[in-house]
Amino acid sequence: MQNATSTVPAEATSRGVIRDEALRHGRILLVDNDVASLCLLENVLTRLGFMNLKLVMKAEKAFAHFSIVQPDLVIMEIAMRDFDAFQLIEKIRSLPTQDASVPILVLSADADVKSKRRALVVGATDLLLKPFDSSELLMRIRNLLQARFLYSEVCAQNEHLEKRVADRTEQLEQTLQELKNAQQHIVQQERFRAFGEMAGGVVHDFNNALMSIIGYSKMLLEEPDALTSQDTARKYLKIILTAGQDSSKIVSRLRDFYRPRQNTDVFVPVDLRSVAEEVILLTQPKWRDQARARGSVIRIQPELSEVPSIQGNSAELREVLVNLVFNAVDAMPEGGVITLRTRHVGEDVFVDVVDTGTGMTEEVRQRCLEPFFTTKGEQGTGLGLATVFGIIRRHDGMLDIRTKFGSGTTFEIKFPAAVATPPVQEPVADEGNPLQILVVDDEKVTRELVTKYLERDSHRVVTASTAEEALSKVHEAEFDLILTDLQMPGKSGIEFAKEMHDAHAGVPLVIFSGCESEPEVLPEGVNAFMRKPISSEELRRVLTKVAAGPIAAAR
Repeated sequence: MQNATSTVPAEATSRGVIRDEALRHGRILLVDNDVASLCLLENVLTRLGFMNLKLVMKAEKAFAHFSIVQPDLVIMEIAMRDFDAFQLIEKIRSLPTQDASVPILVLSADADVKSKRRALVVGATDLLLKPFDSSELLMRIRNLLQARFLYSEVCAQNEHLEKRVADRTEQLEQTLQELKNAQQHIVQQERFRAFGEMAGGVVHDFNNALMSIIGYSKMLLEEPDALTSQDTARKYLKIILTAGQDSSKIVSRLRDFYRPRQNTDVFVPVDLRSVAEEVILLTQPKWRDQARARGSVIRIQPELSEVPSIQGNSAELREVLVNLVFNAVDAMPEGGVITLRTRHVGEDVFVDVVDTGTGMTEEVRQRCLEPFFTTKGEQGTGLGLATVFGIIRRHDGMLDIRTKFGSGTTFEIKFPAAVATPPVQEPVADEGNPLQILVVDDEKVTRELVTKYLERDSHRVVTASTAEEALSKVHEAEFDLILTDLQMPGKSGIEFAKEMHDAHAGVPLVIFSGCESEPEVLPEGVNAFMRKPISSEELRRVLTKVAAGPIAAAR
């Protein structure tokens, strides 16, 4: 069945009323088995001006004509010979869409109330008794066509609106997809930017450490007196060693500069006065030598009083003061004085870093601890003070920044004094019982350094550069302990450990790695896990524990 919506010209509608000219063009289907009555009705409607009439003289064919004509109005006799007009009305009303809404005007000479009620119940729109007045017939037809055309116009507008809504929805969905794509692109770009800034932060802090290492190494190489003086050489080498040890922890501290203290953090009593003295030496290449190179003079004025110890990590605390001293140097391009002060008030220990530099505006002071915020342009990463603040919080400390633009800055750090506890005695390795040890690592420098550590403690060492080579040597000789790297070409340290456990379950095995995080699951037979860089003291401590019995990991 086709859609029977009538098309009404826009000019035929005025304020919701269909004009008579348009109404007279309406399609009207006349149904009656009585030819005389049907012709009479046609003549009346023609005289009233209706021009689009279709007559059906055989009522049984009326439904077929309905689908062809698609009328705007049906006028039918209710009492036709040999035909059930009520059934025709019901069939029309059962049609889908707008066809079922076509008005039906029933003509009847029977004034029986029951027939009229039945006609309205099955779906007749209106009922007119014969004989009828032509004026009344005209008014009934006009009203029914008026309602039909207005209904059709509303349906057409709804269809148009639905199409517009569908089109608009499609546009919005397309726009939303474009926004999602743009958002993903922006997120990806921000990740790259953050990665670049974090990489810049790593470079920044490594350069701070390398400045001391390179600076004092050059002094040893370029100053003959430094090498001939054992005290000077030892002092410079101690500074280089401290800077190297601090730099080994930079990556992990940058990764979690805002993380809280965890149970795995090992805090010991630390003398802030000694830390400050070390920082003065560590930063000397920048505040003295670089400042002189650019034509300015910077002087550090130590006011270091004896203070109670605090619980902390000396490497992290050195990084705090190194960052603050370097910031102070950058804030004094024309030179000036940096005061490094330690003091204590009651149960609190203070360390102050004061400079006579350019100072900060109030806006900069409020934002200077935010990650990635910097006033140094491309030379800054915005991670230095954020790292400082994170370390101070991890040590239960407080940071107060006092500054005035053009008049210098004071960083005041307060820590709680440590509660006196008896020192923990580490087990001492039995140097009288040397071990046969196999060291497995694809890095030659690591193999040689670990070998020297072990041989210095009188252990006998065999090395291998791959897991395959190590397995071959295990078959050739017996070992008291095996040290293996985690990441190697070919078989990894984990795979090697599993094969060792299957073939030689009684041999203790220690895994070390340059990765920051420990593997989630260590294979059976692994007695300890160590992180590179490995120090001789840490290696000696782990070997002592392994010799004393199996442990899960050394942290």
